[in-house]
Formats: sequence, C-alpha cells, structure tokens
Amino acid sequence: MERLSIKTPGDFIALMGHSLGYWPQESLVCIIVDDRRIGATLRVNLPKPGHDAARYVDDVVKCIAVDREATGVVFGIFTHAPWQHGDPRPYEATLESLTGRLSEREISLRDGWYIGESTFTNYLRMTDDSPRSYPLDRITASQLNAELVFRGSSIASNPGFNVPVLARRDVGEEVFKHCGRIEAMSPPAAIAEARALWCELLNGSDMPTDDEAAELLADFKFTSVRDRLLADIPGISGDLRDLLLGQTKQAPRWGRVDRATDVLLYVYTLADGAHAAPVLTSLGVIQWWEGRSSRAHECFQRALEADPYYRLARLSDQMIGEGILAPWATDRNAAYQPPMNRGPHIEGLGMA
Repeated sequence: MERLSIKTPGDFIALMGHSLGYWPQESLVCIIVDDRRIGATLRVNLPKPGHDAARYVDDVVKCIAVDREATGVVFGIFTHAPWQHGDPRPYEATLESLTGRLSEREISLRDGWYIGESTFTNYLRMTDDSPRSYPLDRITASQLNAELVFRGSSIASNPGFNVPVLARRDVGEEVFKHCGRIEAMSPPAAIAEARALWCELLNGSDMPTDDEAAELLADFKFTSVRDRLLADIPGISGDLRDLLLGQTKQAPRWGRVDRATDVLLYVYTLADGAHAAPVLTSLGVIQWWEGRSSRAHECFQRALEADPYYRLARLSDQMIGEGILAPWATDRNAAYQPPMNRGPHIEGLGMA
C-alpha cells in the first residue's frame, strides 16, 4: 500500500470512515498506531447507561493489545448527542479508565475528537476555556479524503450489507429434489459431490446455473455438508474447527473469500423461505471472519427471519453480541484488507 499523508484532524477522521467503509453512528472508533505505521481500525458501540464499565474497557483493550507493536491510539467518538461548553465531557470516566489500562501496556491515547451531527471538537481540549469546534465540511474537504476518493474509496452512510430482500425467482422444487437425492447418499459421498461443485465455482468466474444454485441451496441445508463447504472457502489447509472459527496461523486467500461472497449472494437471490437461512448464515460467518460484526449481525437476523429456528444463525448472533471476534480479524498478518487502501478493521463489539 502506498504511503498516505495525514496532517490534520480532518484527515484522521476521514481515515476512520474510509477504513470502516461507512460513517459510524453512536460509536467509539480507535485507530491503532506505532512509530512507523497506522494499524487496524477498531469500532465499538458507545457504552449505554448501566453498562459494565470494566468489561467494556477490558474488551477494547484486548482488541487494541492484539497488535503487539501498538504504541498509541487515536480515537473518535461519533454521536448525535449534543454537547455544550461547560457540560462534563461525554464518556469521561470510560476514556479515563481506557487511558489508564492502555498505559499499563505502554500504549498512549495520542489524540481524539468528539464528532457530532455537524461539527467536531478536540476531545482532549473540551475542558479549555474556549474549545473550538469545526464544521464537518473540513473532513470531506481534507486532502486525505480527496486522495482516497480519487483512488476509488468511499464512505457509505451505514454499514448495511445490501442483502436483497426478495428472491428474484424461486427454485424451491429443484431444491427439494436435490435434498432427496442427497439424503439417499452416504455422508462422505454427499460431501465429496458438494465440494466438487463448490470448488469449481470458487475457482471460476461464472455464476452458477439455476440447477447448480438449487443444488448448492440443498447442500447448505445439511449441517455436515455446510460446515465442510464453509471450511473450503478460505482455500487453506487446517482443522475443520479452526477454519470455521477463523483461527489458523495461515492467512485465508481473501480473493477466494470475496468470490464465495459473490456466489452466495447470487444463490440467495434464487432462494425462498427457509432455504435462504443457511446461505444468509454462511454470509454472516464470512463477514465475521472479515471483522465486520455489524454486517454479520444483519445476515444472522435475516437468516432468523427466514427460519426462526435456524440454530447456527442464533448461536452465531449471540457470539457477536458477546463481542467475540474471529482471530483472523485481530491478526494484522491475516486480517482482511478491503480494496482501495483501507486497512484492516475490527468492528462491532457491544452489539447486544
């Protein structure tokens, strides 16, 4: 990745949006830095009244400390909550606790901003006699924002995954036919046949035919087949459990993972009713691997709308709510790096 010049607060705040790919809402965003580089971007929901403050800070520190070379953090508090000069600094106790916990690991809070609906203010200077606020236009007009936009990056208004709501055409009858055929096969034979089709699609460039899509929808309805196909997505060797939990030492082949996302989204548009739940859940697992917990949550919720009893979607969504992250997402050598110079990011703690 080419070097980026970051000179102003607007540059740093713009980088937060571009790193996540969307403008965060009611969020604490941290950019991890060391003496030579900018590391991952972490996004967590802002703490709610009555929250477990110690656990919240502990979760944030654990995520930041995964980068063993981290020496500092630059943060932004994104919120619609108003603040007037003379009021206490928002979330002051949380930030003070976070500062202390990070200092124990020799990591300092370098700078931070309070980003409201129309202005941003330096958080560390909000107690000054005359703290200055700046219009958000300074962010969109920053040199770094212009450079990233020129390179093709953009900041969406929300983290939505743009999952289609309705099926384009239904292949339900064909799915049931394939389900009957799979049930008549031995599990090893069913898995081998499903893997052959799946790997052919992941290694190719064409979308599946309607019959191939129906076969995949049937394959993903069988737990043992589904898990094996999910484990094949990263394109690396390893224990099935480690692959599903994103905790191998070897980095996934992220281009292949992107291809799997495209194929699954296409297959989903041909699904209907409960047939959609396994595919949506699989898409959610991929988003979790990539560190996109908000998008994963959306996929799991859509899956549960299709089938309220789909166990993997429910358990996976509970895992997201507990702030459990895929080890790949916290390893800078293995983490997913989106196109257009966005660095790796970890996102979505405190979903519950």
